[in-house]
Amino acid sequence: MGLFDVDEEAQQGQGAGGLFGGGLAAAAGAASVVVKPLPGTSLALIPAPYQPHSEDELSDQERADLEACKAGVDNLRNAFWIAGKSFETMSVAKLHREENPNYAAWVWDTWEVSESQLYRLIDEWRVGEALANLGHKPPESHVRAMTELRRQTNDKVAITVYDTIARCSPRVTGELVEKVVGDLGFLPKDAKPADVGRRVRELLEAPEKKSDADEKNDGVPDISSLGDDSPNGESSQKPSNSKADPLATKDIERLQNTLASLQEAAKKVNKSAARRAVEAQPDIAVPLIQEIGSLLQQIDRAVAIRLPKAE
Repeated sequence: MGLFDVDEEAQQGQGAGGLFGGGLAAAAGAASVVVKPLPGTSLALIPAPYQPHSEDELSDQERADLEACKAGVDNLRNAFWIAGKSFETMSVAKLHREENPNYAAWVWDTWEVSESQLYRLIDEWRVGEALANLGHKPPESHVRAMTELRRQTNDKVAITVYDTIARCSPRVTGELVEKVVGDLGFLPKDAKPADVGRRVRELLEAPEKKSDADEKNDGVPDISSLGDDSPNGESSQKPSNSKADPLATKDIERLQNTLASLQEAAKKVNKSAARRAVEAQPDIAVPLIQEIGSLLQQIDRAVAIRLPKAE
């Protein structure tokens, strides 16, 4: 072999050195770091469903799969305020403008998130973030249950209410949040978070009180029940559900007036009008749309009663 001949076998076996011999690339490859996504943040890291390996204790692989699934669920629960902040940033900065100038339509086409849900997430993410910083992981439904409370007061009061519930209760549920908010009743706009927090603790510590009706409804006839549909078969001369009841007549008028107002409003408002308003003046239109949605939900809850079956 001559002085300038190349020994290809030696070159392949040892690898070329130096800057021009691939040494830099080889060194970079040897020093490269593989960055893996956090558990639960990638669908590929969640194992596909499979039958249990046995009925005994979990295997090491099953334990690893369990932790991966838990991380996936935790990530989903934490996502709503991250999504809300992202939606607001993209909207304010108009980061969607190259793909579709209509933001709501772009969001729907990309993620199938409706306009009402979109603006609800934008409205709620700061509360969710604040609660997360306090160590809580509230589902979006829990924050949604405090919508009326936030309208009456402010986000600080809502954060205090949830934080107090979480610290005083072994488990927070949407039903519990709704109950506490309902028991608080109307609060003034300038309500102090500390005062509201004390009131929440009182509500949570107070024992459940039986109503007078529950205490009397023990199956034993009471002289006070005579003439009032009592359990011994006596009934009052005036039915308690009389159609001629003046109060019932006023209630019918309220329902009729509400229906007429909603029918009139439905003629004036449509999705196109709401979308144009949001695009033109979002700072004014968004709160209006949120308030309309909140009032419609309030009406929906008010009429959500058990109706008699049609004969």
